[in-house]
Amino acid sequence: MKKVLLTVGVIALFAVSCNSNKSGNEADSSAAMDSLRIESLEADKDSLMSLMGEISNNLLEINGLENIVTSKEFKSESPSKKREILNNIEAIKQELANRRKKLEELESKLKKQNGYTANLQKTIDSQKKLIDEQNKKISDLEGELAKANIKIESLNVRVDSLNTEVTNVSKEKQIAEQKSEDLTNQLNTCYYVVETNKVLKEKRILEKKFLGKTKVMEGDFDRSAFIKADKRTLTEIPTGSTSAKVVSKQPSGSYEIVDENGYKVIKIIDANLFWEKSDFLVIEVK
Repeated sequence: MKKVLLTVGVIALFAVSCNSNKSGNEADSSAAMDSLRIESLEADKDSLMSLMGEISNNLLEINGLENIVTSKEFKSESPSKKREILNNIEAIKQELANRRKKLEELESKLKKQNGYTANLQKTIDSQKKLIDEQNKKISDLEGELAKANIKIESLNVRVDSLNTEVTNVSKEKQIAEQKSEDLTNQLNTCYYVVETNKVLKEKRILEKKFLGKTKVMEGDFDRSAFIKADKRTLTEIPTGSTSAKVVSKQPSGSYEIVDENGYKVIKIIDANLFWEKSDFLVIEVK
């Protein structure tokens, strides 16, 4: 009888011992799972905090671009600088889209965990709102750039128009100046001939009239006999003859006839007076 009781006691003690060990293992396993959940929750929270920092940096970048695009100096920026800004805006748009996706994935993970709170949801919602605001700013910046491009194109058209006007005005000015120069040259054009009496008569420059009076260029005279010159530069006319006289209508006080190396030279003293009555000068030599 004693042996039976002893056996039962040993079995009972073993059973208690086994149950005790089983409860301890379950407790350890549960604690380990809780620890993992906490670590996972903390890791997701860290990811959220990191993502919030990235979103804040995006905001700073957008504000910086906004300051550039809305500044007065932006209009004078080079085309390459404007393209750089456009590329930066496009890159930020892509970053915002990626961060919105990460935020939604984090939200989904956190909601499945026991430690998810209303404050976490509030934080996530605020970050979503911030991303939406940033996207709105990006859209506004693109609108500003579009306006700037329109203004630049309009300005270029105006500049082209002004350039055309300036070119036309310049051409008209050149034409007017050329006409003025031509007129001035024409007004200062003069003609002279140095020939003997015989040749002058042959060219019908001199004609004997009634009572032996000589007429100078009264009829249809030969103009090809004259040399063309400029009143502004013609100051003296060598005759190549030892005897010379002016037979056209030049006033006597406007010129003088001098000897140079044995030959007569007509020197014009007062050009305005000399050419006042006629643009043609006839010098008769022997």
